[in-house]
Amino acid sequence: MHLFYERGFDGVGVDLIGERAGMSGPAIYRYFSGKDEILITLVDEAIDRVMMSTGGEFGNPRDELEHLIRGHVQRALEERELMSVWTKERNSIPKKYRSRLRYRINRYIDRWVDTLDACYPGNPRDLLVSAVHATHGLIDSTAFWPTQSLKLSALDNLLTGMAMSGLEWLAPNRQPVAAGRQSPKLNASQPS
Repeated sequence: MHLFYERGFDGVGVDLIGERAGMSGPAIYRYFSGKDEILITLVDEAIDRVMMSTGGEFGNPRDELEHLIRGHVQRALEERELMSVWTKERNSIPKKYRSRLRYRINRYIDRWVDTLDACYPGNPRDLLVSAVHATHGLIDSTAFWPTQSLKLSALDNLLTGMAMSGLEWLAPNRQPVAAGRQSPKLNASQPS
């Protein structure tokens, strides 16, 4: 995981993996068929951890939405390297594993979409799916932030609040943003 995070999947060979694990490169083949299987194992682990952090049933969809966001935020902040490998290396996953992974990821996305639909009924599914990906993009981007930016106390609350606020755009009483409309200018008395 550390090597894929530091150098990317293509920048790491089996010999280096073995060396970092305290064994010869060929000894890795006792445990994995190759680095492809190591990658798929890491991605599976990332999905498992996110699913465990966001599991549970809730009577109130707003509580469930906040739980989904907080659980995803927690994994992204506590396991940056693992989440980074999941985010960056999806295209390196061999085709034979992709359909199984796609199925697992789609189940996770579907749970979010169902929760959003319960919170903000009347929105088309494709809009809800896009909202889920936008929210995950916000949260998952922390894997690439400078370390200094991660030292903010209560960063989890900031990310959760921003995600919850952003998803409020789905509310039926939202004010639509006109295409091409300019942002209002700050007047001179407002702080910038």
